[in-house]
Amino acid sequence: MIDALKELEPLQRLIAAYAKSTDRDRYALLFALDARFAEIVRSTSEILIGQMRLTWWRDILTKAASERPVGEPLIEHINLLEANGDSLEPLLALLDGWEVMLDDFPWDDRQFQTYATARGTGFFGFALAGAEPLTEDQVELARAWALWDFARHCSDAKMRASAFERCSAIVKSQARADFDRSGRPLSILCGLMTRDVRKGQLAADLYTPASAARIIWHGIAGR
Repeated sequence: MIDALKELEPLQRLIAAYAKSTDRDRYALLFALDARFAEIVRSTSEILIGQMRLTWWRDILTKAASERPVGEPLIEHINLLEANGDSLEPLLALLDGWEVMLDDFPWDDRQFQTYATARGTGFFGFALAGAEPLTEDQVELARAWALWDFARHCSDAKMRASAFERCSAIVKSQARADFDRSGRPLSILCGLMTRDVRKGQLAADLYTPASAARIIWHGIAGR
C-alpha cells in the first residue's frame, strides 16, 4: 500500500502508523480515497460535473473487480482489500456523504444530518472493517468527526460555525471514545476533535510538534 501512503498528508501518515499491521492497508486506502473524494468536491465548479465524477467512483465500488479499469492505484488497492474479504459497503456510504457536499450553502438540518451520518459512519465503518455494526456511541462520534472535519476545511464562516457547533453538542453529550486496538487511529482523530471542542475553537494547525507528541503517546499507550 506504499502508493496510497504517498498520497496522504503527514498527519494522516502518522495516524495510520498506529493501526495494527493487519489494518494499515485499509486505513491507507480509506484516508487516500476520502482525500480523493474531497478533491473532486473542492475542484468542482458545476454540480453536474461533480456528480458525474463521484458517480464514476460509485460504479467502481459496485462493479466486480474484473470489470474495473486498470492503471489506477486506488482501484488496485480496492481490489486487493475486497479480495481479502473487506466489504466496500461503508465506502458507498462515505461517497453518499461527499455527494451531499455538492449541495449549495447554506444547509438545513436535514442536509447536515445526512452528510454527517453518511460520511461519518462510512469512514468509521470501513476503518473497523465492518465486522460488527458500529455501536450507538461510535455512530455519534462518527457523526461528530464528520462535522468537525467539515468545519476544519469549510471556507464559509457561517457553515463552519454551524458545523462546529453541531459537532460540539454531540461530543459534549458523549462518553470518551471507545475503540479496541483496531480503532486506534479513530480514537486519535476523536482525541484531536475533543481537544478542539474543549477549547471552543478549531486549532489552526493539527500537525505541530506538541500535537505529534500527543498522537505518538496515544498511539502507543491508548490514552
